[in-house]
Amino acid sequence: MNKLILAVFSIFSLSAVGAVPELPFPTGSCSGLIPLDAAETSGDGDGASSASLILDFDDRRAYGSVVFFDDNVPGVDDRLTSQWSLDQDDSGISLEIVRDDLIPASFIVSFTFDDTPVDSIDLGNLQPTGNAFERREIVLRLLPNAGGASYPMQLVSAPYSGFGNAL
Repeated sequence: MNKLILAVFSIFSLSAVGAVPELPFPTGSCSGLIPLDAAETSGDGDGASSASLILDFDDRRAYGSVVFFDDNVPGVDDRLTSQWSLDQDDSGISLEIVRDDLIPASFIVSFTFDDTPVDSIDLGNLQPTGNAFERREIVLRLLPNAGGASYPMQLVSAPYSGFGNAL
């Protein structure tokens, strides 16, 4: 009888350890940085670029900008050459957050923003108005760590990842 009780207890113990806890949805906000491929974002391979994001989970808003650095500007060292905001009027972009079906302890965040100008290849000194923009949807996987104090971020539709911290 003791062996039977021990076997039943072992089965329940293993299933409890194997279950992924369902985390509560993130609250507050986080900010993060995702390094990008300069050749893809700026049209040449001579620089670097990165996206900075602020995700407000309570108001369901995203804020951010893409910053370009160029290694090939005559007479200057590596420096900022242009930047543009994901939300042109700084009011934020509506975001949607859902539980990730693939990894139950993570979340999928998606939002749509106006992408780079269609009529421009060289983004140096880009003006954020007066251009024709394309719409692009960004989908991120957030993997909460340390009780929601940090968030590794993975772009679902592109091979980029970054890191964010709770504010």
